[in-house]
Amino acid sequence: MTYEALLFDLDGTLIYFEPNLFIKTYLGAAAKFFIDLIPNPDSFYQELLNSTDVMENGDNETTTTLEDFLQDFCPKFDVECNKITERFLEFYQTGYNVIQPLISQMDGAKELLLNLKKHHPETKIILATNPVFPFVAVQKRMMWGDISEDFFDLITHAENSYYCKNNKYYWLNIAEDMGINPKNSLMIGNDAFRDLHAKKYGYETFLIETAAENEETITEETEPDFRGSLYDLNDLLTT
Repeated sequence: MTYEALLFDLDGTLIYFEPNLFIKTYLGAAAKFFIDLIPNPDSFYQELLNSTDVMENGDNETTTTLEDFLQDFCPKFDVECNKITERFLEFYQTGYNVIQPLISQMDGAKELLLNLKKHHPETKIILATNPVFPFVAVQKRMMWGDISEDFFDLITHAENSYYCKNNKYYWLNIAEDMGINPKNSLMIGNDAFRDLHAKKYGYETFLIETAAENEETITEETEPDFRGSLYDLNDLLTT
């Protein structure tokens, strides 16, 4: 089966980690890194999550998702926003490395990507990861999961995206920017809430069941076209 474009989620699709442990480790490391600027870890945790929620639901075509986050997060603390911004970037360069032991490659991921490049070199390959992290954080998770950037024609992240996955313009902007027809494209992901959202806007969808999340949110409108593992997807695309 041939598609014009294949869109891949990252976390839980091409790389694996246990989500709750990831969040706990991430929040703990970030709070520690900010302790001199924001001494109350509980306040830091809660406002980070609140501002991430604002980021995910942002609907401003003139601000990136990273700008949406900072514009909501910074005013909550008596610290200059440029200091907060610089500290986050420092964290992703250094303190974020505590995440590395939690991440492993999803079975079949690299084999699938290599097969796609071999058998479908004309197909555009897009890393459609929810753009709530800056590029450096996405790059590191890819590296730790042994997924090369070279496989992808586009990687979405918080510095080049204006919307997140639950906004229709995330999906429509990818199609416009890459010159693809959603009806001839397939979105592959494990998060039934975020990834299967693509079906509303014309994409076919494949739910990766190996580490599936939020399956209870599936409706008739978002029922995936295909389900299975990366090995099943490989069979679908290369036979």
